[in-house]
Amino acid sequence: MFIRMVSMGVQAEHSEMFAKAYDDNIISALRVQPGCSFASLLQNIHDHKDCISLTIWESKKETDEYEKSGLFKKLVESLRTFYEESDEFELKLTDDLSIEYTPVQNDPSLKQFDDDDTEKEYIKNFNVTPYAVKIITLTVQHDKIQEFQDIFASKVIPKFEEQKGFIHIILLRKNSEFNIISFWDETIDLETAPGGQALSSLTRSIFNLLPSSVQWQVSHKASRSSFATTEEISASVYRCLTGEWFSK
Repeated sequence: MFIRMVSMGVQAEHSEMFAKAYDDNIISALRVQPGCSFASLLQNIHDHKDCISLTIWESKKETDEYEKSGLFKKLVESLRTFYEESDEFELKLTDDLSIEYTPVQNDPSLKQFDDDDTEKEYIKNFNVTPYAVKIITLTVQHDKIQEFQDIFASKVIPKFEEQKGFIHIILLRKNSEFNIISFWDETIDLETAPGGQALSSLTRSIFNLLPSSVQWQVSHKASRSSFATTEEISASVYRCLTGEWFSK
């Protein structure tokens, strides 16, 4: 199984229309796209401009064909009117030698993950449309990857399974970076951040596997403003605006 996450900055005031356009354009197209099993639109509960299109595929082969066909680019452009306008401009010299200021487009960014990277079929076992999704991103020491995956299977998953509203959890890896995606039903309280206790337990369980800079942050409770690193642990909660499983 294969997962794609397309991150987009959108105009928050048009969230409802954006979700409808996603239904009309993206879901309707992917419903008949070979290899696509699931599509959903997620919106950050604290920053409504932050949205993710999360799709699940049978394999990387189908996603490669999807991109080569030009459909992915076409669907991205179909939502262009909802993307947040950039505050950056580029200078262009016109034919009459005058200077023209052109807004820089805010293009969505894509991340792709394969179940094979963790040697576990975490994605395949997920088949319910969620109400909320929590995404935790962290980096572990390269020589501790297998140890981290063992701890995830033996300690982290059971902790999440104890939480009210829990549906499923997926572990995705790209080199030394991991994304932990947990799915929750409508019984959870979004304001209390689903999986909070499990996240604290996770941090304690893997503390010695984290990069030294992150260990320093955690042990000293350093603020992001005083000490920032690309390896720090980040966690965001998203509401599922719309989603659908496709039966082929």
